[in-house]
Formats: sequence, C-alpha cells, structure tokens
Amino acid sequence: MFKKIIYLSLFLGSITLQLLFAQGLPKDIFSLKKEQFSMPNRKFYIQKIVCDFNQPKYFLIRKGLFNKQQSYSLGDSVQSVLMRFLKPSNTYTGGQAPVLLRVKELKIREERHFLKEEGMIKIAMEFYIETDSKPIKIFQSNAFKTYSSFLNVTPQHEENLRDVIKSCMMDFNNAKIDFSKYVLPKVFKAKRGN
Repeated sequence: MFKKIIYLSLFLGSITLQLLFAQGLPKDIFSLKKEQFSMPNRKFYIQKIVCDFNQPKYFLIRKGLFNKQQSYSLGDSVQSVLMRFLKPSNTYTGGQAPVLLRVKELKIREERHFLKEEGMIKIAMEFYIETDSKPIKIFQSNAFKTYSSFLNVTPQHEENLRDVIKSCMMDFNNAKIDFSKYVLPKVFKAKRGN
C-alpha cells in the first residue's frame, strides 16, 4: 500500500511539474548564441548557406500533460541563423577558398517518458566549391547528440545544436583538402571621389 502511495505521489508530482513548466516553453527554439570557436589553419570561409528541406515545420517539441506534439517556427531561416552563428569564426582573412554549405538535414526532437524527457539533434552538411558550370561537392559531414532531463529538454536544444554544428565544421576544417586549386583572388574596385 505504501509503495502505491509513493508511485501515485511521484506520478501526480511529475504531472504537476509538467503543467507548471510546459507553459514557459520558448516560442523560438532556434536562436543560437554567437560563439567564436577555433578552427586552426582554416583555409576556407563559408560564403553561402542553402537548405534542402522545408522550413519551418521541421522542429517538434512535446508540451503539456498529454505530451502533445507541436511544431515550432524558427523565428528566422536556418541559413541566416547559421550564418550569424558562424560569423565570429568565419571571417575572410585573404587567400581562403569560398565554400557553399548545404544543410541536408536538421532535426530537433524530444520525447516524454514517465519520469524523464529525451532530446535528440541531428545535422547533415555538405560542402561545395562553386565553379563556372556547377558546384562541386568536396566534403560531407553529419553529427548527432542525444540528451535527457527530468523535466524539460527544450532549454538544452540551443547548446547541443551549437555542438553538432561545430563538430561538422571541425571535421571539414581537419579534412585534408587541397584548397590551393580553389582559391580565387578577391578583386576590389577603387571608389573615386570628386
């Protein structure tokens, strides 16, 4: 009898906590903090980002007492959010190859179990050099991460998303690619004043 009371108390307590914390879920889960991370001997810069999937119904979270699945909008496009995130680590310093980054897949999921919530982030990227005729794929990388929490994993998505993006970027940076044949000199036009 005592065990039944404990289990019932735990169940009711978890429902109460879900009701309390589910109301405070953010409406935009795809806002990445700017962060500068080191890519030693970087010989490229990301010039453009494109996506191969429909936005914004891609991100699903679970909310409320009955674990109802909801899709959340991004607040901005994946391309612009990623470009802003990469900006501190992606500055052009001269002699670097311009690279097109194609995001093939980006999933953020969470699932509620009896006493915990589990989250998963998966990203797949391809890296291209643009030529006169068509882009040439030179590398691909993917990364995923799983995590869990007693109450709500939604606040962990942002940090874990940054981690998987950095992982793919580091894979590309550490790949033994000869960029020297792809480097195009930047041409600057002088502005003449009156």
